Amino acid sequence: MDPTNRVNDLIVITKRLTGLLERENDALSNRKYSEINEILDEKVTLGRVYESRIMGLADDPTALNEVDGELRDQLRTLGEKVNALIADNSQLLKIGIEANRRVVNMIAEAVKASVPSAGTYSATGSGALDQQAAAKSVAISIDHTL
Repeated sequence: MDPTNRVNDLIVITKRLTGLLERENDALSNRKYSEINEILDEKVTLGRVYESRIMGLADDPTALNEVDGELRDQLRTLGEKVNALIADNSQLLKIGIEANRRVVNMIAEAVKASVPSAGTYSATGSGALDQQAAAKSVAISIDHTL
């Protein structure tokens, strides 16, 4: 493929990825989790396409010398923007994951605290505090999608 066409394709892909990352970062910042689920598949696909196109250019860096300087500058500017958005996205995802982990831990602790215990026994072997049988198991599930 002609280097100019490759760069033009990469510019189009990078613009789409930039818009998608901006939407996801906004959704993460504003806790719009339903939007994040809608974005995920497209983000994965665009990320793979972007990576393969970048790798294609990295395999033949001299091909960029054949491309118009204005296109190279545009691609460089978009690359810097997408890298900044990726860094922001990573940070927002880490924050979201940590917040969810803390909420899950708080729920687990609350469930443990609310389960009645089997009680303790006195020196004679009789139930000192509670004579109920051991508590029933409580099942919980954790959503690891974020």
